[in-house]
Amino acid sequence: MLFAAAGVLAVLPEGTLRRAEAWRGEMLAALWAAIGALAITGASLRIEGVVNWCPVFGMDGPTLPMLVLLAFAGGVMSRGHRGLACVLAGLAFLALSPLVFGLLAGTALVLLAGRGRQGVCLPAAIIPACIPADSPLSPYLMGGMVLLLGWAVASQKGPEATVPAGIGLFLLGRLLSETGVLAPVPQIVLLGSGCVVALAGGVQALRARHAVQVAAGLGCAGFGALVVLLTLALATTLEGMEQFRTATQLGVGAPFLALLAVLWLCQPMQPNLFVPPVTQDHAPALPLALPARMCCPAGFIVLCGGLFALSGLPPLGGFSVLWCLISAGELATLAAPPVQALGTVLVLVMAASFMALGVLGLFRLGFAALNAADTAIKPGQPGVPSGGVFQVLPAIVCFAASLVVAVLPGVWLALQDHLFVGEAARGFAWQHVLSIWFTDTPVSYTPLYSLMALVACAGSVVGLGMLFKLYPFPAQAGTRPLWQEGAPLLQIEDGSVFQERTNTHATAQIGSMLAVFAGITSQRPENWRFFDKIMLSARFMQALLFKAVAWCEAQGMVLILLFLGAGLVFGLFASK
Repeated sequence: MLFAAAGVLAVLPEGTLRRAEAWRGEMLAALWAAIGALAITGASLRIEGVVNWCPVFGMDGPTLPMLVLLAFAGGVMSRGHRGLACVLAGLAFLALSPLVFGLLAGTALVLLAGRGRQGVCLPAAIIPACIPADSPLSPYLMGGMVLLLGWAVASQKGPEATVPAGIGLFLLGRLLSETGVLAPVPQIVLLGSGCVVALAGGVQALRARHAVQVAAGLGCAGFGALVVLLTLALATTLEGMEQFRTATQLGVGAPFLALLAVLWLCQPMQPNLFVPPVTQDHAPALPLALPARMCCPAGFIVLCGGLFALSGLPPLGGFSVLWCLISAGELATLAAPPVQALGTVLVLVMAASFMALGVLGLFRLGFAALNAADTAIKPGQPGVPSGGVFQVLPAIVCFAASLVVAVLPGVWLALQDHLFVGEAARGFAWQHVLSIWFTDTPVSYTPLYSLMALVACAGSVVGLGMLFKLYPFPAQAGTRPLWQEGAPLLQIEDGSVFQERTNTHATAQIGSMLAVFAGITSQRPENWRFFDKIMLSARFMQALLFKAVAWCEAQGMVLILLFLGAGLVFGLFASK
C-alpha cells in the first residue's frame, strides 16, 4: 500500500492536490521513511514469507535489506518518472516470480533510460533473471547485465543512478547464490565485466564537464568494484570468502549513502548551473559546471564530507571496505596455488588502480567546488542560493546516515546479513556493535578507535607546534589600508575619526585578575626562565634529530643490510 501511494503521488499532475501541492515532497518523504522503517524492522526480526492477499509478492533474505537502501534513494528522488522508477524497483525486489521481477525491473530501467538505443538495450539486462541459473549461458548473460547496468548508472543525472546499481547487485547476488562456484572462464568474464565498468566510470569522472557526470562516473566505478568483490566472494574457491562478502556489505552501506548525498548535490537544478569565473591565477584546464546548491556553505560542507567518506581515508566507510579487501586478499593469496595467487594479486592491483582513479575524480570534484565557493561570491548574488540548511536537508540526512553506519558497522552487518549468502549467519551482538568482525577468524577492526587515534595524533601535533612554535604553514599577516599605517586603532567611518572599541570577554577579565594576584601581569611565558630552559632543550633535541636523520640518509644502504641480517638471524633462532 505504501508503494502504491508513493507511485500515485509521484505521477500526479501538478495542481491536482490544490492547496496540498506544496507539501507533496514532504508527503513522499514521509511515505519512503515509513517504508524504510518497516524494512529495518523486518530485516532486524528476519521476517520472511508470502503476502496472503497477493501471493505474487513476498519477503525473503535479500529483499528487506535492499529496501532499506532503496528507501533513502526514493526519499531524495520523490516525484516524476524517477520516483515511479524507484517504486517499481521496490516492487521488483518484493516479487517472487522471476518474470514479474523482470517486468517491473525492466520497466524501471526504461523509465530511467535516455532517448535512443539505451531504452531498447537496458531491458536486456534482466534476461539472466528469466532463464535457469544452471544454464551454460547464464554467466555470460550476467556479464552483459553488468555492462548494461554500468552504462545505465553512468548516464544518470542525479540520485537515480543508485537504482540500476541496486537492481544489478540484488540480481547478481541472487544468481550467484544459486549457481555457486563458476568455472574459470565464466569467472574471468564476470571479473572482466566489473573491471571494465569500474575503469569506464573512473575515466568518466576524470573527463566529464559537469559535476553530475563526475558523480555518476564515481557511482559507476563503485558499482564495478562491488561486482568484482561479489564475484570473488560467491563465484570462486578463494579463501577469504567471508571477508570479500563483508567488504561488499560495507560497500553498500556508508559509501552508498555518501554517494547518494553527493549525487543529490550535483544534480541539475534551477537556477542554472554555475561555472566559476576563470582567472589568471588559477585557471582550470577543464572547468566543471556546478549546481548552485554546491556553492552555498551548507552544501559545500556536506559535499566535502561525502567526498571524504568515499575517498577511503580512515575512519569512514571507504576505509572499512579497503581494510576488508586487504584482509581478504592476504588470506586468498596465502592459501591459493601459485597461479591462482598471481591472478588474485593482479585483481587486487587493478582494484587499487581503479581506486586511484576514483580518488582523482573525487579531488577534481572537490577542487572545483572549492574554487566555486571561493570565487562564488557574495550573498545575494544572482544564481547563488542563500545557503540555508533546509535547502540541502536530503543530502544532510543521507550523510548523517552514512556516518552512523560507519561508526556502528556491527549493527549494519547484522542488519544486512541476508543481503548476500554467506557461510555462517552473523547475528546481532552488543560486543560487536562498534567493530567489523568475521565469523571464521578472530580478526576485527573498530573504526571508532581509528578516529580516537587520529584525534590524539592531531592534538599531539598541534600541542607540540604550539609549545615549540613549529608551524607547517606561515602565518598570514593581517593587511590594513595605507591610511591606517601609524594609527592602527583609528579608522574612518562616515567621514569621522574615532577610536576602535575593544570588547573584553568575561573569561579574559578573570584571567587578568588572576594574573594581578600572581604578580605576572607584565610578564609573558617567553620571559619565564623555565620556558627558556624548555626552548633551549627543544632546540638541542631538534638539532640532534636533524643530525640523526642526515646520518641515516647518508648510511641508508648500510642500515638496510644490517636490518636484513638481523632479521635473518632472528628468523633462524625463532624457527628453532
